[in-house]
Amino acid sequence: MTDRTAFEPGVRHWLLGSCGGLLLWASSFVALYALLSLGCQAGWQARPMPLGNGLSVAMATAWLVHLLALAALWTWFARRWPPHGLLPRLARTLTAIALVATVWTGWPVLALPPCAGLATAAPLPPHQEAPCSTT
Repeated sequence: MTDRTAFEPGVRHWLLGSCGGLLLWASSFVALYALLSLGCQAGWQARPMPLGNGLSVAMATAWLVHLLALAALWTWFARRWPPHGLLPRLARTLTAIALVATVWTGWPVLALPPCAGLATAAPLPPHQEAPCSTT
């Protein structure tokens, strides 16, 4: 692909351009949610580290990796694909939207303490079932 004006997008280009950024955002959301759930259960928030507790550092690292991946994807689209045409504009726009969404859903990692409500949550008594349980 030496001539940038002769760009003919194939199916792989359409899939990567239209879904790549949003898949990275979804991956970030799931990773942060899973880390929070597993880390609170395992007690990672009680492990001190130089930059905070173990859970906050793990979540911030995962978030930063996803932000860097989205920035790299947007840069790749901007450098490898021509600036005109529907697919290149769509890819850059959707990746920028995914980057903003990832920043929005991940900023609480830096601003709020993890597992803050864990101490106040009371487990159900052993004789009482959960209200939505049918088994």
